[in-house]
Amino acid sequence: MRAKKSAILCIILSVLFVLTVVLPETARAGLRDDMIAQAKQEGEFVLAGSNADKMRDELTDFKKLYPFITIKAFVANTGDTVNRVTAEARAGKASVDLPAISNDGLELLNKQGLFKKFEFPHLKDIPADTQPSHGNFLQLFMNPRTQGVYNTTLVKPEEVPRSWDDMVHPRWKGRTMISRSSEDFPAQLAWLWKKDGKLAWERSFEFWRKIEQQKPLVAMGYRGGIKQVAAGEAAVFWFAAVGPAGRMAGVGAPLALVAFPKFTATYRSFGILKDARHPASAWLLIDYLSSPEGHLEYLNKISAKVGTNRKAKVGKLAKWLVKQNATVENSVPLDVEILFDKEINKKSEDFFFKLIGIK
Repeated sequence: MRAKKSAILCIILSVLFVLTVVLPETARAGLRDDMIAQAKQEGEFVLAGSNADKMRDELTDFKKLYPFITIKAFVANTGDTVNRVTAEARAGKASVDLPAISNDGLELLNKQGLFKKFEFPHLKDIPADTQPSHGNFLQLFMNPRTQGVYNTTLVKPEEVPRSWDDMVHPRWKGRTMISRSSEDFPAQLAWLWKKDGKLAWERSFEFWRKIEQQKPLVAMGYRGGIKQVAAGEAAVFWFAAVGPAGRMAGVGAPLALVAFPKFTATYRSFGILKDARHPASAWLLIDYLSSPEGHLEYLNKISAKVGTNRKAKVGKLAKWLVKQNATVENSVPLDVEILFDKEINKKSEDFFFKLIGIK
């Protein structure tokens, strides 16, 4: 009798395995096949973001997989990408299919209802706590927003900041740089320093006023500013993007990070717009980038970030981050679903742009 019950149990477990594992995997494979067929009809898609041109030019393994897809790049920072997508949505003339920007920017677009939700097979290998609760876009690469990038020939070891007070020391006057694209950082610091659940706006604003007293150079974006620091035009770039710094340090630029034990982090994220004209082609890029193979190519060639797929190897650019103490353990990922609403975003932007003289 026991043997018969065991046999029945084995049959039940086998059926459950087929229903929960084999059939979904088959369905996922069928989904990819359907997307490939549709993408062959589309032939192209428009990718937007600061690394759009690099992904277009350097993701050679993706091109080998899908030679029938042409990536068209709109190169813009997170803020400009959000503005373009928003304006086109209002006009009913969408040109961008896939914005690939920081998750704070995608959350602003998501709150406008601009994304279409898709299933992605590789999500099973990505921890759920790295993803937005709504699932309308994917967060694939963690971006440490460290305190800065500095030129190692211009900053002595004993000068490297170890605290927030060190960042506003008089020694930095005339030696620093900030980005025109850092309008979200007053909100980020207010969130990082929050007390009793309330954003520490006054502490953040006072900190930024002290930064402004340094008379920093203002870079339009991050890539160009990093090049200026590497060339010695400024000693430190406060809150610079680590991706371009990692690429340049990898080829010998005298760059290192200011990374305290606690800094904010965002995610390089990818979502398909609901009005996308080439959704299948865009889907195939996200599917590839979320795979271990795509993760590794991105982290080897495109940017110094931390991958979220637990099966992926650490890319050579990401290894530089570890040496600079920019690790997952030291980061505090922003809760962008709460933090980046219209009111908070506007308060941060208005303060920052006024601070640097932009109306």
